[in-house]
Amino acid sequence: MNKKNRILILLFFLSANFHMNAQKTKNSLEKIETLNFYGDNGYVHQSQKTGVKLIEELGQKNGWQVISTDDNSIFNDKELNSFDVIIFNNNCGNKGQILSKDNQTALQNFIRNGGGFVGIHCAGAIWNEGGEFQNWYEKLIGTKLVDHPKVQPAKLIVENKLHPITKHLDEEWIVKDEWHRFSYNPRKNVNVLLAVDENSYEGTQKMGGDHPFTWYQYYDGGRSFFTSLGHTKKLYSNSNFQQLLENGIKWASNKTNNNSILPIKEGLLLDLDADYNILLEDGNRISSWSNRVENKIKNFVKRDEGRKIKGSGRPSLKLNVSKLNGHNSVVFRRQELVNHNEDAFDHLTTGNGYTWFSVMSVYTQVKGKPGVNSFFGNLRNTNLDKKGQFEGFWAGVNLENQLWMSSRNALQRGTWNENSPQIIASSPLEKEKYYVIIGRMDAGKNKVAMELFINDTLPLATKNFPVNTKANASKMVIGQERDATNHPGVESFDGEIARFLIFERPLSDEELKMIASYLKLKYNIN
Repeated sequence: MNKKNRILILLFFLSANFHMNAQKTKNSLEKIETLNFYGDNGYVHQSQKTGVKLIEELGQKNGWQVISTDDNSIFNDKELNSFDVIIFNNNCGNKGQILSKDNQTALQNFIRNGGGFVGIHCAGAIWNEGGEFQNWYEKLIGTKLVDHPKVQPAKLIVENKLHPITKHLDEEWIVKDEWHRFSYNPRKNVNVLLAVDENSYEGTQKMGGDHPFTWYQYYDGGRSFFTSLGHTKKLYSNSNFQQLLENGIKWASNKTNNNSILPIKEGLLLDLDADYNILLEDGNRISSWSNRVENKIKNFVKRDEGRKIKGSGRPSLKLNVSKLNGHNSVVFRRQELVNHNEDAFDHLTTGNGYTWFSVMSVYTQVKGKPGVNSFFGNLRNTNLDKKGQFEGFWAGVNLENQLWMSSRNALQRGTWNENSPQIIASSPLEKEKYYVIIGRMDAGKNKVAMELFINDTLPLATKNFPVNTKANASKMVIGQERDATNHPGVESFDGEIARFLIFERPLSDEELKMIASYLKLKYNIN
């Protein structure tokens, strides 16, 4: 690598007192490892050096480590693994290829492993990478730049004032810049933040009235922010533009975004997040959804046994859901993902207690076993004395989409009874509306309280559960209760899950509020 083309910027705090003050005033500076890449093959903007310098200055301001280079040799797995965000800083590829095949693969691996990407202006005009990667890259950007009229002022409309990237802007913003037309409108695939009012500029290079210009998305396991702004030198001294890039880098890093860090981690056993750790096959069909918590609970995997049509047991991934602030969700149509760690969740109903959260929506339920449309569960329907007692915990909706939850202690047969108490909501959930659903059971060896919540931390109802310390539940399943994998589609669920959490303890009321507030803010749930 050409060291002369790299600038390493490190910000060190000069004293412990300064560091403590920074924590108090800014809730601590998060160090973002940033690759500021400007290697190109084509037109070189006069503003490019100004843009490179701006990112370095933002690094100094925020305590980030910034490496600036035009050397593509840095695109290898070992070096990219050290970064949180890769910036393509106004680098054009309109004349030839910028990255080698190995470089391209390294960038794809970085994104697929959860990395962040920021594209500025001419990063959307990298046209000659070739083959599958070219298509992949254009989707990472969101579209492809085609042409533009002369540089002139125009009016930008802020479409999302609540997002952390654009929260600093007024509803309208007049900017002098270059107004690109794109090969296709990216709106259906991305989350638009800024759109240009086509009536506010002259020229034929327009998009038919709907002209997105800045957006973000979750793509192929990572996060991508792109703005087509950035042609003129003067724009880089504009405080609104500087803040836009700063916020975009923070969001893409997944570190300093207010909504990115789960506020409570103690006792977190399972975190299934539809933005991460999903393996796809045959288009958008899910073969595996991995736990984000490092423990013995690894992957929830497809199960197709018992299905008449091969592949019908796999749920699908729904990308960039606008109602969820652009986050992804997993769509279940009476399908399931199974965790094969047989005993990982046994302790929750034999004394530890639990708290679970589900960010989800419901569709019309299909009649199987009446009233049992479960979106998770680890039931074992025959156990200790082989008489058919039931044990585990689960939750679902009935055919009217009334929410319910239950735990079973293996001491009595039957779906619900005094040993398998059910809490059920009196009013149905609205179809295709997203909710934060919460279930909590206290710790203890005798009778413990069990509670159900919807979008609030006041329980809908409370029932007592008689703990049996000898109960031995089965594998955990998302999309139905465990035993239904033996008769697929019968006791399962139609709807979506964007996030699913299980804590191996009952959270306190204050902790419950913190997690609920975090999820409602992150996923735009009222």
